[in-house]
Amino acid sequence: MMKEPISHSLTQAIVATRKAFFIAGLTLAAWAPLIPLARDRMIADNGTMGLVLLAFGLGSLLMMPLSGILAARFGCRLIFTVATGLVLVTLPALVLADTPLSLATFLFIFGAGIGAMDVVVNIHAVRVEKLAERPIMSGFHALFSIGGIAGSSIVSLLLSYGLTPLLTVILLIAGVLLLLLRTASSLLREPESADTPLFVLPRGIVILLGFLCFIAYLMEGAMLDWSGILLTSANHLAAQHAGIGYILFACAMTAGRLSGDRLIKVFGRFQVFLFSSLIATLGYGCVIVAGHLMIMLAGFFMVGCGLSNLVPILFTAAGRQQVMPGALAVAAISSIGYSGILLGPALIGAVAHLYSLAGAFTLVTILSLFLPLYSNIIRQR
Repeated sequence: MMKEPISHSLTQAIVATRKAFFIAGLTLAAWAPLIPLARDRMIADNGTMGLVLLAFGLGSLLMMPLSGILAARFGCRLIFTVATGLVLVTLPALVLADTPLSLATFLFIFGAGIGAMDVVVNIHAVRVEKLAERPIMSGFHALFSIGGIAGSSIVSLLLSYGLTPLLTVILLIAGVLLLLLRTASSLLREPESADTPLFVLPRGIVILLGFLCFIAYLMEGAMLDWSGILLTSANHLAAQHAGIGYILFACAMTAGRLSGDRLIKVFGRFQVFLFSSLIATLGYGCVIVAGHLMIMLAGFFMVGCGLSNLVPILFTAAGRQQVMPGALAVAAISSIGYSGILLGPALIGAVAHLYSLAGAFTLVTILSLFLPLYSNIIRQR
């Protein structure tokens, strides 16, 4: 690894990484409150909107492997700055697009920028954690969660005060640019290695880490897309209260990540990963077995606590393995894991159609058992 310039102290790099994760979470979540407005603007039905939104996921998924290569060759600072700029430039187009084709095109570009940001901040976090020689990855991911809460809240608040979508995103862009200017200069500049290959096919432990990341993201995606429907169908809960399960899940995940670094420092990554995965599996069990609302809600909270530190630990393991360059490994497990978010809702929907939603959640619960079963891989890193 090439030596970092003296001007970029470790403390500055840690703070800058936290800001970068916050920016990534904020810009991603800012789009969520704008989706209903885009649908109304195009007068699109749900089927058409679903196909349009798929462009975002495709852009992210295709860009993730490439962003790992670019970060390894040109450094995280440059790629993160360019990717953030691409996202900010695309935001006004998203609120002005009035046809499905134009919105899908801009969503593909927006997704590519978000995908690059996601990979690069994790590559940077792995490098900073190595330099710090102490667990700090979970705290970085907590800032991503907090940024997501801030992004959706800010946009929703500005829209509620009567601002137009265009003016809302312009104000958001101005704020992000100011934060980016105070962040980019403190990010590590040097690439991982001057002789990093342009492409290495994922193999061995990287594939296994990617598979575990896929399961973790699949479990998270199920909470996002199906928890409300499960609550309303199993407990006859009013539709306006359907989001309470996901709120508990998200709050538990944020709290878990804020405390994750301290837990890892005390108990070690292996112990935290093992018990967290067991808690997540047990939480899913409560969700699908219990017929009582409060037990189901407790299950959602347990799933959030359990999943909170799994992905950060997997990213750390990817950065520490010796099978392939760390930047490319992080990009690889990001791509494999993110496909869980893309494919998960469709998989659960298909199983729910053939059997039941509880049956679909049972399948996810069974898949979750691979996390504790293969937790020993974390001990080896």
